[in-house]
Amino acid sequence: MAESFYAVSSAGGGLRLERVTGRGEQQVAAERDVLLELNARVHEAARRFEGVEAEQDPWDFTCECGAPDCRAHVSLTLAEYEALRAEDRLVVAPGHQMPA
Repeated sequence: MAESFYAVSSAGGGLRLERVTGRGEQQVAAERDVLLELNARVHEAARRFEGVEAEQDPWDFTCECGAPDCRAHVSLTLAEYEALRAEDRLVVAPGHQMPA
């Protein structure tokens, strides 16, 4: 049986829920965008707490592996997180697969 999702549609002038079957590319991309934004917000908040000089305290980020039910936490220092982003890499928990 295919997995079902619901999306809000504004087609026809009003809001309504539409059933979406399976995880299409748009669904995966939208989920990844949310996780990227979530981790960016964690980084922003952590940066405010730590100031200009990043300390070695770990912060919990969310895995961006793309698995539909994954919400694993990944503990990284701000320097480690910033190094991943500088290389255009995602935050991925140990043992999880990088998205294709």
